[in-house]
Amino acid sequence: MNRLFRSIARLGALIAVLLIIAGPLHMARADSPPAPGTGHAPGHIKVEVTDLGFNGKTDGLVIEVEQGQMVELTFTWAHQSYPREEHIMVLQGYGLETDRLNSSNREATLKFIADKAGTFNFKCDVECDVHDYLQQGYLKVKRSGSAAADGSAKATFTPTTLALSPSAWVTGGEAVTLTAVLRDPGGVSVPKAELSFYLEAEFGGSKGKMWFAKARTDANGVAFLEYRPILEAPKQTITARFDGMGIYAESEQAIEVQVIGVPPSAYDMEPTGLTGPSLGVWLGGTPPQPALSAWSWAISNWGPLALATMVLAMWGVFGFILYQAFRISRVRPRR
Repeated sequence: MNRLFRSIARLGALIAVLLIIAGPLHMARADSPPAPGTGHAPGHIKVEVTDLGFNGKTDGLVIEVEQGQMVELTFTWAHQSYPREEHIMVLQGYGLETDRLNSSNREATLKFIADKAGTFNFKCDVECDVHDYLQQGYLKVKRSGSAAADGSAKATFTPTTLALSPSAWVTGGEAVTLTAVLRDPGGVSVPKAELSFYLEAEFGGSKGKMWFAKARTDANGVAFLEYRPILEAPKQTITARFDGMGIYAESEQAIEVQVIGVPPSAYDMEPTGLTGPSLGVWLGGTPPQPALSAWSWAISNWGPLALATMVLAMWGVFGFILYQAFRISRVRPRR
């Protein structure tokens, strides 16, 4: 009986020791910060925007992802001392920007495919009180093989459809409004997308596309551009192009606008130099433009002659002065 009691006592003591050791370890693990990506699906990254910078780090923040990975970078407004702070986060190199972050709109997400390898800066694009702390965020995209870091296949871009239409298909040289609508296959609009506009032109015998403007889509995926014909061509081909952004693939569409008559010149060259009168005016003829006033006609026709006469007179006076000075120097003083 004593032996059984001793065995039970030893077992209880061993269990107590294990509990004492395991308790602090469990608490330490619970209090320790999670590893990068822990608690989120692969590619889902959350960054807090605090009074001291990204995730409270004044010396900057570096985020690493694999090339070809789908990334959702979420910024969370988490200020304590600056309740009126507002931010717009931009990711350079990818051409992405968030909606405005503030105390009312606390989260904004950039969703994109990390197809470009390298290091890219993300920062606040609004001048704010903690602006200097929010300039040192970096996204490091590491080169990878044919599969993502979690073993899945690389993400693919979502196709887009770009529809371009003018306010008038025929114009006499007047400006027309171009409307471009960018959507995905499900009909969802693509906002904040930059569109480039090109015009079919010919230079020195070679034909090509000439860039002439750019526009950005609004919240409804629509962009407007006013276009005035600038080429002396009866048919002008205009192309709108979307080069891809975020998770969306590139797309473009071309249209043809017919121009009736010669469009007005894009600019006027002012005449240079002085325009003198014609030979008939010099010989006593009548002015060729009777609509001009007497003063304007006299200045435009007799101005060059008057200017030449004044110059010759000045040179004559200067020559006379030199001649008199030469004569004085030749006269010998009397003794």
